[in-house]
Amino acid sequence: MDDKNLVRNIKILVIFFSLCFFSIIVYLTYFYTNTANKIVGDPSNRRLRIEEAEILRGSIVDRDGEKIVYSKRISQEKQKRIYNNPYVFAHVTGYNSYAFGKTGVEKAYNSLLQGKSEGYNILGTIFKSLRETLQKDDKRGNDVYLTIDSKLQKAAYNAFGNNKGAAVAIDPETGEILVMVSKPSFNPQFIGEDNSEKFQKYNQDTEDVPLLNRAVQGFYPPGSTFKIITTTAALENIPDIEDRKFNCTGKLKIGNYILTDHNNLSHGSIDIKRAFMVSCNYTFGTIGMELGSTNLVRTAENFMFNKSIETRDEFPVFNVKTGKIKVEDENNKSLIAQDAIGQHDVSTNPIHMALVASAIANDGKIMKPYIVKRVKDRYGVTVYETEPSVLKNALDASVAAKIQEYMISTVEKGTGKKVKLKGITVGGKTGSAENAEGKEPHSWFVSFAKSNEKKIAIAVIVENGGIGGGKAADITRQILRAYFHNTSK
Repeated sequence: MDDKNLVRNIKILVIFFSLCFFSIIVYLTYFYTNTANKIVGDPSNRRLRIEEAEILRGSIVDRDGEKIVYSKRISQEKQKRIYNNPYVFAHVTGYNSYAFGKTGVEKAYNSLLQGKSEGYNILGTIFKSLRETLQKDDKRGNDVYLTIDSKLQKAAYNAFGNNKGAAVAIDPETGEILVMVSKPSFNPQFIGEDNSEKFQKYNQDTEDVPLLNRAVQGFYPPGSTFKIITTTAALENIPDIEDRKFNCTGKLKIGNYILTDHNNLSHGSIDIKRAFMVSCNYTFGTIGMELGSTNLVRTAENFMFNKSIETRDEFPVFNVKTGKIKVEDENNKSLIAQDAIGQHDVSTNPIHMALVASAIANDGKIMKPYIVKRVKDRYGVTVYETEPSVLKNALDASVAAKIQEYMISTVEKGTGKKVKLKGITVGGKTGSAENAEGKEPHSWFVSFAKSNEKKIAIAVIVENGGIGGGKAADITRQILRAYFHNTSK
Protein backbone atom coordinates (compact mmCIF):
# COMPACT_ATOMS: atom_id res chain seq x y z
CA MET A 1 0.00 0.00 0.00
CA ASP A 2 1.53 3.34 -1.04
CA ASP A 3 1.66 6.39 1.20
CA LYS A 4 -1.25 8.12 -0.56
CA ASN A 5 -3.63 5.22 0.03
CA LEU A 6 -2.49 4.93 3.63
CA VAL A 7 -3.15 8.62 4.29
CA ARG A 8 -6.53 8.32 2.52
CA ASN A 9 -7.55 5.32 4.63
CA ILE A 10 -6.44 7.03 7.83
CA LYS A 11 -8.54 10.07 6.91
CA ILE A 12 -11.56 7.86 6.25
CA LEU A 13 -11.11 6.14 9.61
CA VAL A 14 -10.69 9.46 11.41
CA ILE A 15 -13.83 10.84 9.76
CA PHE A 16 -15.74 7.63 10.51
CA PHE A 17 -14.79 7.55 14.18
CA SER A 18 -15.35 11.31 14.48
CA LEU A 19 -18.86 10.89 13.10
CA CYS A 20 -19.47 7.98 15.46
CA PHE A 21 -18.20 9.99 18.40
CA PHE A 22 -20.27 13.02 17.38
CA SER A 23 -23.38 10.83 16.98
CA ILE A 24 -22.86 9.37 20.45
CA ILE A 25 -22.49 12.86 21.93
CA VAL A 26 -25.67 14.02 20.18
CA TYR A 27 -27.55 10.92 21.37
CA LEU A 28 -26.33 11.23 24.96
CA THR A 29 -27.20 14.93 25.01
CA TYR A 30 -30.69 14.16 23.74
CA PHE A 31 -31.03 11.25 26.16
CA TYR A 32 -30.04 13.23 29.24
CA THR A 33 -32.10 16.29 28.34
CA ASN A 34 -35.23 14.53 27.09
CA THR A 35 -35.36 10.91 28.20
CA ALA A 36 -33.19 10.24 31.25
CA ASN A 37 -35.37 12.14 33.72
CA LYS A 38 -38.47 10.36 32.44
CA ILE A 39 -36.83 6.95 32.92
CA VAL A 40 -35.43 7.84 36.33
CA GLY A 41 -38.75 9.28 37.45
CA ASP A 42 -40.86 6.49 35.99
CA PRO A 43 -42.79 4.87 38.88
CA SER A 44 -42.19 1.45 37.27
CA ASN A 45 -38.40 1.92 37.37
CA ARG A 46 -37.34 -0.86 39.77
CA ARG A 47 -33.91 0.66 40.34
CA LEU A 48 -35.56 3.89 41.47
CA ARG A 49 -37.73 1.96 43.93
CA ILE A 50 -34.69 0.20 45.40
CA GLU A 51 -32.74 3.46 45.75
CA GLU A 52 -35.71 5.23 47.34
CA ALA A 53 -36.25 2.36 49.78
CA GLU A 54 -32.65 2.70 51.02
CA ILE A 55 -33.38 6.26 52.19
CA LEU A 56 -36.01 6.74 54.88
CA ARG A 57 -38.25 9.40 53.33
CA GLY A 58 -38.37 12.68 55.26
CA SER A 59 -41.40 13.91 57.18
CA ILE A 60 -43.89 16.62 56.26
CA VAL A 61 -44.65 18.72 59.33
CA ASP A 62 -46.77 21.79 60.08
CA ARG A 63 -45.41 25.25 60.96
CA ASP A 64 -44.90 24.19 64.61
CA GLY A 65 -43.24 20.86 63.85
CA GLU A 66 -46.29 18.62 64.29
CA LYS A 67 -45.92 15.56 62.07
CA ILE A 68 -48.47 15.32 59.28
CA VAL A 69 -46.71 12.66 57.21
CA TYR A 70 -43.77 10.43 58.14
CA SER A 71 -42.13 7.16 57.13
CA LYS A 72 -41.52 4.06 59.23
CA ARG A 73 -38.86 1.44 58.41
CA ILE A 74 -40.42 -2.03 57.90
CA SER A 75 -37.30 -3.78 56.63
CA GLN A 76 -34.03 -2.86 54.95
CA GLU A 77 -35.79 -2.69 51.59
CA LYS A 78 -39.21 -1.52 52.71
CA GLN A 79 -40.73 1.46 54.48
CA LYS A 80 -44.29 2.58 55.16
CA ARG A 81 -45.59 6.12 54.63
CA ILE A 82 -47.94 7.18 57.44
CA TYR A 83 -50.47 10.00 56.96
CA ASN A 84 -51.86 11.50 60.17
CA ASN A 85 -55.40 12.87 59.74
CA PRO A 86 -55.16 11.90 56.07
CA TYR A 87 -58.45 13.42 54.87
CA VAL A 88 -57.71 16.76 56.56
CA PHE A 89 -54.39 17.36 54.79
CA ALA A 90 -54.83 15.27 51.63
CA HIS A 91 -54.95 18.12 49.12
CA VAL A 92 -51.87 19.74 50.67
CA THR A 93 -49.59 16.74 51.17
CA GLY A 94 -50.80 14.88 48.10
CA TYR A 95 -49.89 11.22 47.81
CA ASN A 96 -46.73 9.20 47.12
CA SER A 97 -47.36 6.06 45.07
CA TYR A 98 -45.24 3.84 42.84
CA ALA A 99 -48.32 2.84 40.85
CA PHE A 100 -50.09 6.20 40.57
CA GLY A 101 -47.29 8.74 40.89
CA LYS A 102 -47.06 11.70 43.25
CA THR A 103 -49.02 14.90 43.88
CA GLY A 104 -48.90 17.94 46.18
CA VAL A 105 -45.93 18.46 48.49
CA GLU A 106 -44.95 14.80 48.02
CA LYS A 107 -44.32 15.53 44.34
CA ALA A 108 -42.98 19.08 44.44
CA TYR A 109 -40.47 18.38 47.23
CA ASN A 110 -39.73 14.77 46.31
CA SER A 111 -35.98 15.22 45.83
CA LEU A 112 -35.57 17.01 49.17
CA LEU A 113 -37.73 14.46 50.98
CA GLN A 114 -35.36 11.88 49.53
CA GLY A 115 -32.41 13.69 51.10
CA LYS A 116 -31.02 15.52 48.10
CA SER A 117 -29.94 18.96 49.24
CA GLU A 118 -27.03 19.67 46.89
CA GLY A 119 -27.12 23.20 45.58
CA TYR A 120 -29.31 24.54 48.39
CA ASN A 121 -26.88 24.56 51.30
CA ILE A 122 -23.39 23.27 50.43
CA LEU A 123 -22.05 23.40 53.99
CA GLY A 124 -25.14 21.62 55.25
CA THR A 125 -24.73 18.88 52.67
CA ILE A 126 -21.02 18.37 53.52
CA PHE A 127 -21.81 18.35 57.26
CA LYS A 128 -24.58 15.81 56.75
CA SER A 129 -22.40 13.50 54.62
CA LEU A 130 -19.55 13.61 57.16
CA ARG A 131 -21.84 12.77 60.09
CA GLU A 132 -23.48 9.90 58.22
CA THR A 133 -20.04 8.52 57.32
CA LEU A 134 -18.46 8.92 60.77
CA GLN A 135 -21.49 7.77 62.76
CA LYS A 136 -22.57 5.16 60.19
CA ASP A 137 -26.07 6.62 60.34
CA ASP A 138 -28.88 5.25 58.24
CA LYS A 139 -29.69 7.39 55.24
CA ARG A 140 -32.66 9.65 55.89
CA GLY A 141 -34.42 12.34 53.86
CA ASN A 142 -35.02 15.97 54.76
CA ASP A 143 -38.08 17.21 56.64
CA VAL A 144 -40.41 19.69 54.93
CA TYR A 145 -41.94 22.35 57.20
CA LEU A 146 -45.23 23.72 55.92
CA THR A 147 -46.76 27.12 56.62
CA ILE A 148 -49.99 25.28 57.47
CA ASP A 149 -51.37 25.60 61.01
CA SER A 150 -52.59 22.08 61.86
CA LYS A 151 -55.11 23.17 64.49
CA LEU A 152 -56.59 25.76 62.15
CA GLN A 153 -56.64 23.29 59.26
CA LYS A 154 -58.55 20.77 61.38
CA ALA A 155 -60.99 23.44 62.56
CA ALA A 156 -61.69 24.49 58.96
CA TYR A 157 -62.07 20.91 57.76
CA ASN A 158 -64.47 19.99 60.56
CA ALA A 159 -66.47 23.20 60.07
CA PHE A 160 -67.50 22.04 56.59
CA GLY A 161 -69.26 18.96 57.92
CA ASN A 162 -70.74 17.16 54.91
CA ASN A 163 -70.73 20.24 52.69
CA LYS A 164 -68.72 20.48 49.49
CA GLY A 165 -66.40 23.41 49.03
CA ALA A 166 -63.03 24.86 49.97
CA ALA A 167 -61.33 27.31 52.31
CA VAL A 168 -58.02 29.14 52.10
CA ALA A 169 -56.52 31.29 54.86
CA ILE A 170 -53.41 33.41 54.33
CA ASP A 171 -51.20 35.61 56.48
CA PRO A 172 -51.64 38.83 54.45
CA GLU A 173 -48.28 40.27 55.53
CA THR A 174 -46.17 37.28 54.43
CA GLY A 175 -48.21 35.22 51.95
CA GLU A 176 -47.97 32.12 54.14
CA ILE A 177 -50.88 29.76 53.53
CA LEU A 178 -52.26 28.84 56.95
CA VAL A 179 -55.22 26.76 55.77
CA MET A 180 -56.04 24.94 52.55
CA VAL A 181 -59.07 22.68 52.80
CA SER A 182 -61.01 21.01 50.02
CA LYS A 183 -64.05 18.79 50.52
CA PRO A 184 -64.92 16.07 49.71
CA SER A 185 -61.46 14.70 50.42
CA PHE A 186 -59.64 11.39 50.01
CA ASN A 187 -57.24 9.15 51.93
CA PRO A 188 -53.68 9.39 50.52
CA GLN A 189 -52.73 6.39 52.67
CA PHE A 190 -54.74 4.09 50.40
CA ILE A 191 -53.21 5.53 47.23
CA GLY A 192 -49.71 5.43 48.76
CA GLU A 193 -50.22 1.72 49.38
CA ASP A 194 -51.03 1.30 45.67
CA ASN A 195 -54.62 0.34 46.41
CA SER A 196 -55.93 0.20 42.85
CA GLU A 197 -59.55 -0.29 43.88
CA LYS A 198 -59.55 2.83 46.08
CA PHE A 199 -57.70 4.93 43.51
CA GLN A 200 -60.12 4.00 40.74
CA LYS A 201 -63.05 4.76 43.03
CA TYR A 202 -61.66 8.22 43.78
CA ASN A 203 -60.65 8.86 40.18
CA GLN A 204 -63.99 7.82 38.69
CA ASP A 205 -66.18 9.67 41.20
CA THR A 206 -67.61 12.39 38.94
CA GLU A 207 -70.14 13.59 41.51
CA ASP A 208 -67.91 14.36 44.52
CA VAL A 209 -64.59 14.55 42.58
CA PRO A 210 -62.52 14.03 45.77
CA LEU A 211 -59.15 14.24 43.99
CA LEU A 212 -59.96 17.79 42.81
CA ASN A 213 -58.37 20.47 44.97
CA ARG A 214 -61.27 22.92 44.91
CA ALA A 215 -59.14 25.55 46.67
CA VAL A 216 -56.94 26.06 43.60
CA GLN A 217 -58.59 24.09 40.79
CA GLY A 218 -62.28 24.76 41.40
CA PHE A 219 -63.72 27.69 39.43
CA TYR A 220 -66.87 29.52 40.48
CA PRO A 221 -68.58 32.85 39.78
CA PRO A 222 -67.45 35.16 42.63
CA GLY A 223 -70.90 36.69 42.96
CA SER A 224 -71.06 39.76 45.18
CA THR A 225 -67.55 39.20 46.59
CA PHE A 226 -66.43 40.74 43.27
CA LYS A 227 -67.95 44.01 44.50
CA ILE A 228 -64.66 44.47 46.39
CA ILE A 229 -63.03 44.95 42.98
CA THR A 230 -65.89 47.01 41.53
CA THR A 231 -65.75 49.31 44.57
CA THR A 232 -61.99 49.69 44.14
CA ALA A 233 -62.49 50.60 40.47
CA ALA A 234 -65.16 53.15 41.42
CA LEU A 235 -62.99 54.81 44.08
CA GLU A 236 -60.09 54.98 41.62
CA ASN A 237 -62.00 56.20 38.55
CA ILE A 238 -65.11 58.15 39.66
CA PRO A 239 -64.01 61.24 41.65
CA ASP A 240 -67.32 62.02 43.39
CA ILE A 241 -68.48 58.43 43.92
CA GLU A 242 -68.61 58.67 47.73
CA ASP A 243 -70.92 61.70 47.53
CA ARG A 244 -73.33 60.10 45.06
CA LYS A 245 -76.79 58.83 45.93
CA PHE A 246 -78.41 56.01 43.98
CA ASN A 247 -82.15 55.37 43.97
CA CYS A 248 -82.46 51.58 44.25
CA THR A 249 -85.87 50.29 43.17
CA GLY A 250 -84.85 46.63 43.45
CA LYS A 251 -84.81 46.27 39.65
CA LEU A 252 -82.38 47.76 37.15
CA LYS A 253 -83.77 47.67 33.60
CA ILE A 254 -81.07 47.63 30.92
CA GLY A 255 -82.65 47.31 27.49
CA ASN A 256 -84.46 43.99 27.49
CA TYR A 257 -82.51 42.75 30.53
CA ILE A 258 -83.54 43.28 34.17
CA LEU A 259 -80.92 43.07 36.94
CA THR A 260 -82.62 42.40 40.27
CA ASP A 261 -81.75 42.52 43.93
CA HIS A 262 -82.60 39.55 46.15
CA ASN A 263 -86.39 39.25 46.36
CA ASN A 264 -86.56 42.50 44.33
CA LEU A 265 -85.78 44.34 47.57
CA SER A 266 -85.72 48.13 47.16
CA HIS A 267 -82.98 49.91 49.14
CA GLY A 268 -84.19 53.42 48.25
CA SER A 269 -81.71 56.31 48.36
CA ILE A 270 -78.30 54.78 49.03
CA ASP A 271 -74.60 55.68 48.80
CA ILE A 272 -71.75 53.36 47.77
CA LYS A 273 -70.74 52.44 51.33
CA ARG A 274 -74.27 51.45 52.30
CA ALA A 275 -74.68 49.67 48.94
CA PHE A 276 -71.57 47.62 49.73
CA MET A 277 -72.85 46.76 53.21
CA VAL A 278 -76.22 45.50 51.96
CA SER A 279 -74.83 44.18 48.65
CA CYS A 280 -77.10 46.27 46.41
CA ASN A 281 -77.06 44.90 42.86
CA TYR A 282 -78.90 47.94 41.49
CA THR A 283 -76.14 50.30 42.67
CA PHE A 284 -73.22 48.15 41.56
CA GLY A 285 -74.80 47.39 38.19
CA THR A 286 -75.20 51.15 37.67
CA ILE A 287 -71.60 51.81 38.77
CA GLY A 288 -70.33 49.05 36.47
CA MET A 289 -72.02 50.62 33.46
CA GLU A 290 -70.53 54.02 34.29
CA LEU A 291 -67.06 52.57 34.76
CA GLY A 292 -67.20 50.63 31.52
CA SER A 293 -65.65 47.24 30.89
CA THR A 294 -62.13 48.53 30.23
CA ASN A 295 -61.79 50.23 33.64
CA LEU A 296 -63.41 47.31 35.44
CA VAL A 297 -61.13 44.74 33.81
CA ARG A 298 -58.04 46.91 34.40
CA THR A 299 -58.76 47.00 38.14
CA ALA A 300 -59.51 43.26 38.18
CA GLU A 301 -56.17 42.60 36.52
CA ASN A 302 -54.45 44.64 39.23
CA PHE A 303 -55.93 42.02 41.57
CA MET A 304 -54.36 39.31 39.34
CA PHE A 305 -57.41 38.36 37.28
CA ASN A 306 -56.32 37.13 33.82
CA LYS A 307 -52.77 36.78 35.19
CA SER A 308 -50.60 33.90 36.32
CA ILE A 309 -49.73 33.72 40.00
CA GLU A 310 -46.10 32.95 40.71
CA THR A 311 -45.89 31.21 44.06
CA ARG A 312 -42.95 31.96 46.35
CA ASP A 313 -41.99 28.28 46.62
CA GLU A 314 -38.93 27.38 44.55
CA PHE A 315 -40.73 24.11 43.83
CA PRO A 316 -44.36 25.13 43.22
CA VAL A 317 -46.72 22.72 44.98
CA PHE A 318 -49.75 23.95 43.06
CA ASN A 319 -50.38 25.32 39.62
CA VAL A 320 -52.32 28.36 40.81
CA LYS A 321 -54.79 29.51 38.18
CA THR A 322 -56.35 32.92 38.71
CA GLY A 323 -59.81 34.23 38.00
CA LYS A 324 -61.01 35.28 34.57
CA ILE A 325 -62.90 38.30 33.32
CA LYS A 326 -63.14 39.42 29.71
CA VAL A 327 -63.46 42.88 28.21
CA GLU A 328 -67.03 43.35 27.02
CA ASP A 329 -68.30 45.49 24.18
CA GLU A 330 -68.70 48.91 25.83
CA ASN A 331 -72.15 49.19 24.24
CA ASN A 332 -73.35 45.97 25.87
CA LYS A 333 -74.33 47.55 29.16
CA SER A 334 -76.23 44.55 30.52
CA LEU A 335 -73.15 42.30 30.38
CA ILE A 336 -70.97 44.97 32.00
CA ALA A 337 -73.54 45.37 34.79
CA GLN A 338 -73.52 41.59 35.36
CA ASP A 339 -69.71 41.52 35.43
CA ALA A 340 -69.74 44.28 38.05
CA ILE A 341 -71.68 42.05 40.46
CA GLY A 342 -69.48 38.99 39.78
CA GLN A 343 -71.78 37.10 37.43
CA HIS A 344 -71.86 36.37 33.67
CA ASP A 345 -68.32 35.45 32.51
CA VAL A 346 -66.43 36.22 35.74
CA SER A 347 -64.89 33.21 37.51
CA THR A 348 -62.38 32.64 40.28
CA ASN A 349 -61.29 30.24 43.04
CA PRO A 350 -60.80 30.39 46.82
CA ILE A 351 -57.04 30.94 46.82
CA HIS A 352 -57.42 33.89 44.47
CA MET A 353 -60.18 35.49 46.56
CA ALA A 354 -58.06 34.97 49.69
CA LEU A 355 -55.34 36.98 47.93
CA VAL A 356 -57.89 39.70 47.11
CA ALA A 357 -58.80 39.90 50.81
CA SER A 358 -55.12 39.90 51.78
CA ALA A 359 -54.46 42.88 49.47
CA ILE A 360 -57.15 44.86 51.30
CA ALA A 361 -55.75 43.85 54.70
CA ASN A 362 -52.13 44.55 53.70
CA ASP A 363 -52.45 48.16 52.52
CA GLY A 364 -52.89 47.19 48.87
CA LYS A 365 -49.99 44.73 48.54
CA ILE A 366 -50.49 41.10 47.50
CA MET A 367 -47.71 38.86 48.80
CA LYS A 368 -46.60 35.80 46.87
CA PRO A 369 -48.43 32.82 48.39
CA TYR A 370 -46.39 29.86 49.61
CA ILE A 371 -47.03 26.67 51.55
CA VAL A 372 -43.51 25.46 52.43
CA LYS A 373 -41.69 27.51 55.05
CA ARG A 374 -38.37 25.67 55.17
CA VAL A 375 -36.63 22.31 54.71
CA LYS A 376 -34.31 20.85 57.38
CA ASP A 377 -32.07 17.83 57.30
CA ARG A 378 -32.10 15.21 60.05
CA TYR A 379 -29.59 17.22 62.10
CA GLY A 380 -31.70 20.38 62.06
CA VAL A 381 -29.60 22.18 59.45
CA THR A 382 -31.78 24.31 57.16
CA VAL A 383 -31.15 23.36 53.53
CA TYR A 384 -33.87 25.55 52.01
CA GLU A 385 -35.99 28.45 53.24
CA THR A 386 -38.72 30.60 51.70
CA GLU A 387 -38.62 34.36 52.21
CA PRO A 388 -41.71 36.58 51.77
CA SER A 389 -41.88 38.84 48.73
CA VAL A 390 -44.42 41.12 47.06
CA LEU A 391 -46.38 39.70 44.14
CA LYS A 392 -48.30 42.83 43.16
CA ASN A 393 -49.23 46.29 44.38
CA ALA A 394 -52.93 45.91 43.63
CA LEU A 395 -54.22 49.25 44.89
CA ASP A 396 -53.18 52.39 46.73
CA ALA A 397 -53.02 52.13 50.53
CA SER A 398 -55.60 54.92 50.93
CA VAL A 399 -58.10 53.04 48.74
CA ALA A 400 -57.36 49.80 50.62
CA ALA A 401 -58.11 51.61 53.89
CA LYS A 402 -61.47 52.75 52.50
CA ILE A 403 -62.37 49.18 51.41
CA GLN A 404 -61.33 47.94 54.86
CA GLU A 405 -63.79 50.43 56.36
CA TYR A 406 -66.58 49.18 54.07
CA MET A 407 -65.86 45.53 54.84
CA ILE A 408 -65.74 46.13 58.59
CA SER A 409 -69.09 47.96 58.40
CA THR A 410 -70.52 45.00 56.46
CA VAL A 411 -69.70 42.71 59.40
CA GLU A 412 -70.74 45.22 62.05
CA LYS A 413 -74.14 46.12 60.58
CA GLY A 414 -74.53 44.67 57.09
CA THR A 415 -74.89 41.28 55.40
CA GLY A 416 -71.85 39.84 57.22
CA LYS A 417 -73.14 40.11 60.81
CA LYS A 418 -72.92 36.32 61.25
CA VAL A 419 -69.13 36.60 61.42
CA LYS A 420 -68.95 39.31 64.08
CA LEU A 421 -66.66 38.39 67.01
CA LYS A 422 -66.19 40.23 70.28
CA GLY A 423 -62.76 41.85 70.59
CA ILE A 424 -61.74 41.05 67.00
CA THR A 425 -61.82 43.48 64.06
CA VAL A 426 -63.41 41.57 61.20
CA GLY A 427 -64.15 42.82 57.70
CA GLY A 428 -65.98 40.74 55.12
CA LYS A 429 -68.06 40.47 51.99
CA THR A 430 -70.80 37.95 51.30
CA GLY A 431 -71.44 36.44 47.90
CA SER A 432 -74.02 34.20 46.25
CA ALA A 433 -72.85 32.59 43.03
CA GLU A 434 -75.44 31.40 40.53
CA ASN A 435 -75.07 27.82 39.32
CA ALA A 436 -77.17 25.03 37.82
CA GLU A 437 -80.88 25.78 37.58
CA GLY A 438 -82.95 24.40 40.42
CA LYS A 439 -80.09 24.32 42.94
CA GLU A 440 -79.18 26.66 45.77
CA PRO A 441 -76.51 29.24 44.85
CA HIS A 442 -72.92 28.70 45.97
CA SER A 443 -72.17 30.57 49.18
CA TRP A 444 -69.06 32.79 49.42
CA PHE A 445 -67.53 34.68 52.31
CA VAL A 446 -64.32 36.66 51.78
CA SER A 447 -62.81 38.34 54.81
CA PHE A 448 -59.88 39.61 56.83
CA ALA A 449 -59.46 39.94 60.58
CA LYS A 450 -56.95 41.45 62.96
CA SER A 451 -56.25 41.61 66.67
CA ASN A 452 -53.07 43.03 68.18
CA GLU A 453 -50.24 41.65 66.01
CA LYS A 454 -52.21 38.87 64.32
CA LYS A 455 -53.81 39.19 60.88
CA ILE A 456 -55.53 36.71 58.61
CA ALA A 457 -57.30 36.77 55.23
CA ILE A 458 -59.83 34.06 54.40
CA ALA A 459 -61.93 32.93 51.46
CA VAL A 460 -64.58 30.22 51.87
CA ILE A 461 -66.94 28.77 49.30
CA VAL A 462 -69.67 26.23 50.01
CA GLU A 463 -71.25 24.64 46.97
CA ASN A 464 -75.04 25.13 47.07
CA GLY A 465 -74.59 26.80 50.46
CA GLY A 466 -77.33 29.42 50.08
CA ILE A 467 -77.64 33.17 49.64
CA GLY A 468 -76.01 36.04 51.50
CA GLY A 469 -72.88 34.18 52.54
CA GLY A 470 -74.98 31.39 54.07
CA LYS A 471 -72.91 28.47 55.30
CA ALA A 472 -69.65 30.09 54.16
CA ALA A 473 -70.08 32.79 56.81
CA ASP A 474 -70.63 30.15 59.51
CA ILE A 475 -67.45 28.32 58.50
CA THR A 476 -65.47 31.57 58.40
CA ARG A 477 -66.57 32.38 61.93
CA GLN A 478 -65.37 29.00 63.19
CA ILE A 479 -61.99 29.48 61.51
CA LEU A 480 -61.63 32.93 63.06
CA ARG A 481 -62.57 31.64 66.51
CA ALA A 482 -59.91 28.93 66.24
CA TYR A 483 -57.27 31.39 65.00
CA PHE A 484 -57.84 34.01 67.67
CA HIS A 485 -58.76 31.47 70.37
CA ASN A 486 -62.03 33.34 70.70
CA THR A 487 -64.78 31.78 72.82
CA SER A 488 -67.61 34.09 71.73
CA LYS A 489 -70.89 32.35 70.96
